[in-house]
Amino acid sequence: MLLFPEGAIRLRGTGREIVERCDGERTIEQIVADLQQIYSAGDPARIAEDVRNFLGQLHQKRVIDF
Repeated sequence: MLLFPEGAIRLRGTGREIVERCDGERTIEQIVADLQQIYSAGDPARIAEDVRNFLGQLHQKRVIDF
Protein backbone atom coordinates (compact mmCIF):
# COMPACT_ATOMS: atom_id res chain seq x y z
CA MET A 1 0.00 0.00 0.00
CA LEU A 2 1.34 3.38 -0.98
CA LEU A 3 -0.10 6.22 1.11
CA PHE A 4 -0.05 9.86 0.09
CA PRO A 5 -1.94 12.97 1.32
CA GLU A 6 -4.82 12.66 -1.15
CA GLY A 7 -5.33 8.91 -0.86
CA ALA A 8 -3.77 5.51 -1.18
CA ILE A 9 -2.81 3.09 -3.94
CA ARG A 10 -2.72 -0.67 -3.48
CA LEU A 11 0.35 -1.86 -5.34
CA ARG A 12 0.39 -5.29 -6.92
CA GLY A 13 2.33 -7.08 -9.62
CA THR A 14 4.45 -4.90 -11.85
CA GLY A 15 3.34 -1.69 -10.12
CA ARG A 16 4.86 -2.99 -6.93
CA GLU A 17 7.99 -4.12 -8.79
CA ILE A 18 8.40 -0.60 -10.20
CA VAL A 19 7.90 1.25 -6.91
CA GLU A 20 10.23 -1.10 -5.02
CA ARG A 21 13.00 0.00 -7.38
CA CYS A 22 12.38 3.71 -6.78
CA ASP A 23 15.15 4.06 -4.25
CA GLY A 24 16.61 7.42 -5.25
CA GLU A 25 19.65 5.76 -6.78
CA ARG A 26 18.28 3.95 -9.82
CA THR A 27 17.39 5.83 -12.97
CA ILE A 28 14.21 5.17 -14.88
CA GLU A 29 16.34 3.43 -17.50
CA GLN A 30 17.79 1.11 -14.86
CA ILE A 31 14.31 0.29 -13.57
CA VAL A 32 13.19 -0.48 -17.12
CA ALA A 33 16.26 -2.69 -17.71
CA ASP A 34 15.62 -4.61 -14.46
CA LEU A 35 12.02 -5.29 -15.41
CA GLN A 36 12.96 -6.24 -18.96
CA GLN A 37 15.22 -8.92 -17.49
CA ILE A 38 12.53 -10.19 -15.11
CA TYR A 39 9.84 -10.18 -17.79
CA SER A 40 12.08 -11.29 -20.66
CA ALA A 41 9.16 -12.90 -22.52
CA GLY A 42 7.48 -9.49 -22.80
CA ASP A 43 8.03 -6.85 -25.45
CA PRO A 44 10.89 -4.62 -24.23
CA ALA A 45 9.37 -1.50 -25.81
CA ARG A 46 6.03 -2.16 -24.13
CA ILE A 47 7.72 -2.68 -20.75
CA ALA A 48 9.59 0.63 -21.13
CA GLU A 49 6.39 2.43 -22.11
CA ASP A 50 4.42 0.91 -19.23
CA VAL A 51 7.08 1.85 -16.67
CA ARG A 52 7.28 5.43 -17.92
CA ASN A 53 3.48 5.76 -17.99
CA PHE A 54 3.10 4.35 -14.48
CA LEU A 55 5.80 6.60 -13.05
CA GLY A 56 4.32 9.55 -14.93
CA GLN A 57 0.94 8.94 -13.32
CA LEU A 58 2.51 8.74 -9.86
CA HIS A 59 4.44 11.93 -10.59
CA GLN A 60 1.27 13.76 -11.67
CA LYS A 61 -0.37 12.75 -8.38
CA ARG A 62 2.75 14.06 -6.60
CA VAL A 63 3.38 10.63 -5.07
CA ILE A 64 6.94 10.51 -6.43
CA ASP A 65 9.36 13.10 -7.72
CA PHE A 66 12.13 12.70 -10.25
